[in-house]
Amino acid sequence: MKRRAVFLPMRNCPHRCIYCDQRAITGEYQPPSPHEVVTMLSTLLEPVELCYFGGSFTCQPERLQEEYLAAIVAAPSGSSVRFSTHPLCISRDTVERLKKFPISMVELGISSLDDHVLSLCNRGYSEKDGLKALKLLLDQGFSVAAQMMVGLPTQNLKSSLEDLFKLAELKGPRSITLRFYPCLVLRNTMLENLLLSGQYTPLSVSEAAHWVGTLLYYAKNLGFSVQRVGLQQTESLERSVSAGPHHPSFGELAKSVAFVLRLTGISSKGPWIIFQKDVSLLTGHNCWGLSFLSEMTGQSPEKLKAQIVIWENTN
Repeated sequence: MKRRAVFLPMRNCPHRCIYCDQRAITGEYQPPSPHEVVTMLSTLLEPVELCYFGGSFTCQPERLQEEYLAAIVAAPSGSSVRFSTHPLCISRDTVERLKKFPISMVELGISSLDDHVLSLCNRGYSEKDGLKALKLLLDQGFSVAAQMMVGLPTQNLKSSLEDLFKLAELKGPRSITLRFYPCLVLRNTMLENLLLSGQYTPLSVSEAAHWVGTLLYYAKNLGFSVQRVGLQQTESLERSVSAGPHHPSFGELAKSVAFVLRLTGISSKGPWIIFQKDVSLLTGHNCWGLSFLSEMTGQSPEKLKAQIVIWENTN
């Protein structure tokens, strides 16, 4: 099913996070009204997933929420709605109202579950709040996604892995979809002030890719599905990044790290059998993955090539 994204930049966010400026990502963008969304959907010929991103959807006034959600009736039969929101704006009353609509997924901004990190970032919720909101949605049968971040002030890989294991314990056999985003320093944010004053040092591209790649590796082993790695590239985002691990192929770098961790988990020295479709995870971006495999095994890239058998699977 195709998606139609409607951005509501920072709409009704209960707090201004130190790293956030949604308008830097979306550019000069005027969010459509519910009526305009209805008009847009009424022109479609096939079912779509209508996605409200960029703000805290359920923090809006109830009437406005329902008008945006009800717009889906203008779309072809079988269409659904997904949205992102803040953990503080999920309650039993909210969940009951959502049941009236065809909600395909609720995405929560779970940037961290470390209370110290959350406080420094002015996120406004605690670990307890985040887990409570996720559990409420899961218990009521909603498909849920958690949007996680890496490289936040005082955050480290150990902290992120602990977050991942807490989410795994909460979900049990149920499903939680993940998105991973590296923390970028955007211009005119509080985080940029910390950078300029020497109180914050962003991750390098390499550090962030290895961090997220490690999370990807464990996420797969813990039964999570991962929907996205890294921010979508836009011209406005490109102009707004002041510092941090900004790379147009960040997702591929992180996936290469996860792939290498999987290979070395199978054998510390090789040989390895890999699918043809996975070769680029080793050879792409100046052999990024192969270099990491060399680092992990202590073998030269030339020797490693002899240890890799490529299976040209046609299925």
